[in-house]
Parts: sequence; C-alpha cells; structure tokens
Amino acid sequence: MSLKLKILLPVLLSVIFGFAQNPVKLTDTGSRIILANEFIKATINKKTANIISLQYNGQEMIGKNRSNWNIVGEDDEKVLKNFPHKVIYSIRQDPANNRGERVEVSFQYVYERDTTTLPFDVDLRFTLRKEDHGIYLSSLWKHRIGFPAFEIGQGRMIVELNPAIFDFYTVDANRRRVMAMGTDVSNGIRMNVKEAKLLTTGIRKGEVEHKYDYSAILAQTPAWGWTSTEKKVGCWMINPSFEYINGGPTQVGNTGHVQTILLNHWQDGHYGGESLKLKQDEVWEKFIGPFFLYFNAGSGHDIMWKDALNEAQLQRKEWPYTWVNSAEYPQKQKRGVVSGQIVVTDSYSIDTRFSDMWVGMAYPYENDSFSLPERKEINWQYESKHYQFWVRADSVGNFKIPDIRPGKYCLYAFADGILGEYKKQDITIAAGSNINLGKLLFTPVRYGKQLWEIGIPNRSAVEFRHGDHYWKWGLYMLYPKEFPNDVTYIVGKSDWTKDWNYCQPTVIGADYKVIRGTTWNILFDLPESLNGKGFLRLAICGSRNGEVIKVTLNDIPIGNTGNLPHMGVMHRDGIRGKEVEITLPFDASLLKKGKNSIKLSLNARNWTFGVLYDYIRLEFDQNN
Repeated sequence: MSLKLKILLPVLLSVIFGFAQNPVKLTDTGSRIILANEFIKATINKKTANIISLQYNGQEMIGKNRSNWNIVGEDDEKVLKNFPHKVIYSIRQDPANNRGERVEVSFQYVYERDTTTLPFDVDLRFTLRKEDHGIYLSSLWKHRIGFPAFEIGQGRMIVELNPAIFDFYTVDANRRRVMAMGTDVSNGIRMNVKEAKLLTTGIRKGEVEHKYDYSAILAQTPAWGWTSTEKKVGCWMINPSFEYINGGPTQVGNTGHVQTILLNHWQDGHYGGESLKLKQDEVWEKFIGPFFLYFNAGSGHDIMWKDALNEAQLQRKEWPYTWVNSAEYPQKQKRGVVSGQIVVTDSYSIDTRFSDMWVGMAYPYENDSFSLPERKEINWQYESKHYQFWVRADSVGNFKIPDIRPGKYCLYAFADGILGEYKKQDITIAAGSNINLGKLLFTPVRYGKQLWEIGIPNRSAVEFRHGDHYWKWGLYMLYPKEFPNDVTYIVGKSDWTKDWNYCQPTVIGADYKVIRGTTWNILFDLPESLNGKGFLRLAICGSRNGEVIKVTLNDIPIGNTGNLPHMGVMHRDGIRGKEVEITLPFDASLLKKGKNSIKLSLNARNWTFGVLYDYIRLEFDQNN
C-alpha cells in the first residue's frame, strides 16, 4: 500500500462510515467546560450546568435560551425553586486516562438548608464518547435527613434548538410537519387556555397552536425531534430505557412544541400522573438516564427520522450502558431477570382474545405509603419515586423482563381486550438472579354473564369518534353540532367509532362558559325480564377534577361514579390519562323485557370538566 493511500484511508473511512479517528477532548476555560469529538462540540456553563453551545459538524444547534435541567414544583404554573447555590465541578471520566475514548463531567449541587432553593443534592452529568453523534445526559437526585418536604410536579430536560435552522417537528407517524414560527405564536390570539393560540400569521395562519398537541406516551415513542428543511440536519431525544420515567408504559408527557423546544420528562404530573411527594427527612435517591440527545444529517425529514428510530434501537440494545461508572447505576451482571407466561382464563369467555400485553415490575407500595385522591388505587400508574421495568409479552403471554434493579417488586400485566389487570406480589430480585415464574393464571374479574359492551378495554378512547385524530385543539367544542341531542347509542345497531364521542363534555358557549350538562343514553333490548344482580362496569381513562357521572337504569338511579380524579385529559387534547374502574351493582329486576335505557349524566362546574370512557360493559348474575 502506498504511503499516500495509508494517509488517506483513515480519512476516507471516517467520511464513508462515520468512524471517529480523533480522541475526545476536554477543555476548561475557567467559566466553561468544552467537550468535543469529530462531530460534537458542547460548551457547558460551569456554574449553571446549562449547555450554552452545541455544535454538530460545525453548525450551532442550540438557541439563545440554551438547554437546561428543569424542575417544576407542586404548583405547575411556575418553577418554585432554583438549584442549590453550591456547585462542585469534577471530571468523572478523563479522556487523558482512557486514550481519548470518553469524557464525563459532573456538576454536583449541594443543598445547604437554603429554603429558596430545591431541597436536593443534585449531580448533573454530561458524557461524550469518541464515536458519538450526540451527548448523553444523566442526573442523580438525593433527598436526605434534614431536608424539607417537597413535591416535584415536572422533572425534565429542556432543549431550545436554533430557530434559524430547525423548522420541522416529528412526534410519531401521525404528527410530523413544518411548524409555526415562535413569532406567530407570540402574535397569536389566546384561546380558552394560555397554551392555545389562534395564529394570525405564518404558514399555520388560521390554525390553533396548542403545545399539548405534541404529547405522547413516552415509553412507546422511541425518538422524537426536530429537523431542518434547509440545512438537512436533525436533533432527537432518545430514551434507551424508561425505567426512570414515572407512570409506567402508559404515562403521557409533552415532547416539545413551537419555538423549537425539545423536552424529555422523567417526572410528569400531567394526564393523571402523580407528583413525586417527599416528606420531611425522607431518604430518597433516583438516577435519571443516561438518555441521548442525538444529531444526524440526511437528504430529507423521513430519512433522518428513520435513522433516529434505528439509533434508538441501537441505544436500547446497549442498555444498561457498560461505560456508566456509578454505584447508583447497577451494571447488567448486578441486575436480575424475570420470565414466565401470563395465561388468561375467563369462564365467561372461552376464547378470550387480547393484544399488546404489557408485563412489568414496579415498586410494591403498601396501602398507607402515600395518599391519593379518591378513586385512585395505589399502583404502578401513579408510581414515581422508584424504577419500573416493562416489556411486551408475545401473543400467548410469554414474557422476559431483563435488567431489573435489585429490590422487592410486584409483577403486573394488562392487555388490550381485557378489563382489569393481573398482579403478583412479593417478588424479590437479587443481583444476578434469573427467576422463571412459570405459568401465571390471570382470571379477569367477572361478576356475571356479559350482556353487552361498548368499546375495547385498552386504557384509551382511541376507538371512538375523533379518537384517531385526538391531538387537534378543541374537538370537544364540536360536540353540540355533532350531537345536538346528546349521544344516543343503540346496542347492536350503533357504531362506536361514529356514534360514541371520544369524550363526554359539557356544552359550552363562545365565552367558554357552561351552557348545560350532558346526558348520554344507552338503549338495549332484552328477550326476557331478569332476576338476580346486575353490574354496570365503567372504565374511565380521563376526567378533570371531581366530575361525577350519575347513572340511571330505566330512569331509576342506580348510583354514581363519585368524584373522579384529576387527570386533565380533555382540555389538553388527550386521549388517555390513568385507568379508573368503577362497578355499579343493582337489582336485576330493574331490567325489563324489551327496551331498556341506561343514562350517564354529567353536570360540570366549568368547561374543562369532561369524561373519557375507555370501556362500558353490562353483566348479569342470576345466582346472586
């Protein structure tokens, strides 16, 4: 091989395959820290730990307000506290000691009993490897004896990208488009919520821009981000695991919005998520991440998105990362595995069909561990202090959950097509353990024979009217036009994809004041009168704050839901919050031969009160 070819070969390989030939560099300017490889140059403020510049292939990716870790307290209208004043900078992994393979720096914020700051010791870490087209972000949170009580409503990483570069946003296959400009939103007309603006200028003129229309189930969204039509570059948020994200595989969080904002919520109190509550002197710690802020380039938005999805798969295969050197982050050999099969047995349905079964391990809260509002059962849906580990089972319920941190857990399972969930208590995971639980019988609760059903038990209202495009602002205001006489659903004749609205709202006027409540009517025929016990089962996946659904059977009251929990789904243009199951028993003699009617009545105090049904079923037990 000629000397010239030997010199050019590494350069050619780097260009063709993206191989990084030069070592990672760490530079300390006194007030700033610079991490750099061939592709990435990240500049971090030494006092605030904000990323004040992030260049990818020489282009500045970050906007003027920069990128930072952010905490919102119990009052989600404002950030209540700042990070502690004392910060200790250190080099956790020095490229001078690993041949330039990797650098990791740490900014440790130490709580010193200053009540104006967050009552946590916080360690913010930034990691860059030689071959990376992005930067890893992680944090360690500690609450110690002597620290005051506090509630974290939102815990997140906020990245404001360069608006001069990025214009196209991708959440998923249904939400991908060129976005309005920040000035369009600033000049827009406020609608019923402060986050919703009617745009009067720009490419989206005439549309209402609402930041919650970009919310998604984080655990089921592999990569989301911004791309540039002109510069052909992209920036993506990738969670290689969701063990550190609150609320399990159904937690919905905002991913980003106009003004080129990209978000990653590890703690989210929206859509029914509970705030992370810590008592005075409570000892707690949690390691968040590492997650990956990934940059790429390509000829179009589709190509860059597909590449980001591929990168997300690669990152998940690497989890847990072998390069993380922290006692709070156990390596693979110090984690455990649980496997088995969930076998569904239902005496009232010989051929029970289900799909999309999730099986997971979550912290085993005792009944008095913390208080929840009425109608919220303590379980994985509201868990945020600890870690969760979930996988999708196969079509017959086989599952294998890897990489579980040592500890004591409950095992849960739920699936589309099955009302309720499976729970197995007292499973202890030790370092390196491999537990096969064998066949686990999941017998869904049935009170009697099923007479009819509306919808699919899938923890969402996606199968109902507007459920396939729920992310558009204000669909609930179409209700008076589409259902001027309220919903009347005839069992056996009506089509729930058209005749059952995705939400039961109030009827509101132009000033968003309540005009009237709504009553939905379910009509059904019975071939004969019945004696025994009837059971109306309601699965609700969205409510605002204290709504009550009153229920009558043939105009006779049979009960109500009680105050439904705070989820804030409808007014945030959502399709799901947390699942709440309610069973109303009644004397079956109220059921008549021939025509019958069940009415669901909502009388709300303001326009934000709206209920989303996941599923409704009527059961009958003649032996009761």
